Amino acid sequence: MQLALLIAILLPAGKILASLTKRFGIPAILSELMVGVAAGPGLLNILHRPLFSGTAAGDSFLLLAQIGGLVLMFIAGLETDIERMREAGPTAFFVALLGVIWPFFLGAGVAHLLGVNWNAAWFLGGALTATSVSISARTLMDAGKMTSPEASVILGAAVIDDVMGLFVLAFLAAACKANNTNTFGVAPKLSLWLQQNIPWAGHHPLVIQMTLISICVAVYFAIGYGGAKRWVIRLFRRIDANEAVTSCVLALVLLYAVSAEWLGSIAGITGAYLLGYVCAEAKLKSLFERTFAAIGHGLLIPLFFVSIGLSSNFRALGGHWLLLSAIFIVAVVSKLFGCGMAALGMGMGTVRSFRVGCGMISRGEVGLIVTAMGASTGIFNETEVAVMVAVVLLTTLVTPLIMRGAFAIHSPLDSEEPGPGESSDEPMSASEYSMIEV
Repeated sequence: MQLALLIAILLPAGKILASLTKRFGIPAILSELMVGVAAGPGLLNILHRPLFSGTAAGDSFLLLAQIGGLVLMFIAGLETDIERMREAGPTAFFVALLGVIWPFFLGAGVAHLLGVNWNAAWFLGGALTATSVSISARTLMDAGKMTSPEASVILGAAVIDDVMGLFVLAFLAAACKANNTNTFGVAPKLSLWLQQNIPWAGHHPLVIQMTLISICVAVYFAIGYGGAKRWVIRLFRRIDANEAVTSCVLALVLLYAVSAEWLGSIAGITGAYLLGYVCAEAKLKSLFERTFAAIGHGLLIPLFFVSIGLSSNFRALGGHWLLLSAIFIVAVVSKLFGCGMAALGMGMGTVRSFRVGCGMISRGEVGLIVTAMGASTGIFNETEVAVMVAVVLLTTLVTPLIMRGAFAIHSPLDSEEPGPGESSDEPMSASEYSMIEV
C-alpha cells in the first residue's frame, strides 16, 4: 500500500507539472525531474517520512523506475531510423571516441588542480565519460526528432561510448585492485577466476579484463542482434493476439537487459535498445509503438525520471561549490566541443554538429556506477560522491533545454527533410501517440 500511495503522489505530480510547464516550452522530462528533486532528500525527503520509512516502498519504486528506463530505450530503438543509423556508423564511432577522451582527461586534470588526489581525480574523469542515452532519447522523442540524422549519430555514439566507458571502468578497477566490487556477469567472474588461478593473469589484470570485456561485448551483440533477426521476428508472426505479442515483447526487453549485463558486461538499457532497434524492421512495429507508448509514457517512463531526481542530495555538498561548478562546466564543455568537433570533422555541418554535441551532454547510469565504485573502495569521500551525483542530475536537467534550443537554430541542411507541418508517409511515432488527448 505504501508503494501504491507513493506512485499515486509522484506520478500525477510529474504529469500535472509537465502539462503546466508545457505552455512555456519546458519539456516534460524536466518537470518530472524537478518533481523528483523536490521529493528527494534535499527538500521533502519523502522516502524517509514516517509513512514510507522502514518499508520496501522506496526500493520497490526505484526498481519499477528502472524498468521504465528499459521500456524507454526499447521505444527509442523502435523509433530509430535504421538506414540513417547504418550511414551514421563511422561518424557515431568518432563522436563517441572523442566524447570519452575529452571528459576523461579534462575532468581528471581539473579535479586535481582543485585539490583532489590523482586516484579520485581519475575516477571523476571516468565517471564523466559515458552519455546517458535514455535522457537524450527522451528529449529527441519529445522534440519529434527521432528520425533526424542528428538522432542517429547521438544514439549510436551514446551506445558506443557506453561500451568505451566499460574499458575505462576496467582500467580504474585494475588500477585500484578492486576486482571484488562487481562479480556479476561472465567477464568479471572469469577474470577473477583467471587472476586467482593463473600467475600471469594475476600480474596483468588490466589485459585480462579488457580482453574478456571485448570478447563478451562482441558475443552479446552477435547473439542478440542475430538471434532477434532470425527467431524473434518469426515468433511474433505466429502469435495472433495483440496482448500476447505485447507480453512477449516486454518479457524480451527484460531478458535482453539482463543478458546485456550478464553476458555482455554492458548496461541493461543497451540491451533494451538493441531489441527495439531490431524490432524497428518488423511488420508489427506500429503495434509495438502504440502499446508501449501507453505502458511507457503513461506509467513507467515518468517514474524513471522522477527517480533520478529522488537520488539527489545537495546537503552533502557543503561548501564545495567551486569543485561542483568546475566539474559541471567540464562535463558540458568536454562533450559539447569534443563530440561537436568530431561531428564537424565528419562533415555534418556547424549547426548539426552543435546539436550532436548538445545531445551527448547528459550523464547517467555509467557515471553513477563509477561513482559507486569509487565510494565502495574508499577512493571517493562523501563530498566527491555528492559532487558526481549533482553533476549527473544537472547535466540531465540542462540537456533537454540545450537540445531544444539547438534544434530551434535553423540549418541549411534541414531543408532536405520534411518540416513539422509537412506531410509524411511514416507511421505515427510512440511519442506522438502519447500526446493524443482523449
